[in-house]
Amino acid sequence: MARTIRTPAQRIDQMLRAYAELNREAHDLMDLHVAELVATHPGVPSGTLKQCEFTNRAGSTLNIPEALRLLRKKFHTP
Repeated sequence: MARTIRTPAQRIDQMLRAYAELNREAHDLMDLHVAELVATHPGVPSGTLKQCEFTNRAGSTLNIPEALRLLRKKFHTP
């Protein structure tokens, strides 16, 4: 079976698609958890609960998809 050779830009495109799918799934799971918290903490906005549960505790991180897009532009051949 022959192995397909990919350019760095093609590999980055593949990674971005996979990352976007995983990112959506992760946010769906977080939103489900926040929805449960809203039910037990009426009156507290869901954005506040999400920030307290995840953003404040997990911290901010490098925007990996945007970094990959910048890198892809460097590898792109016209």
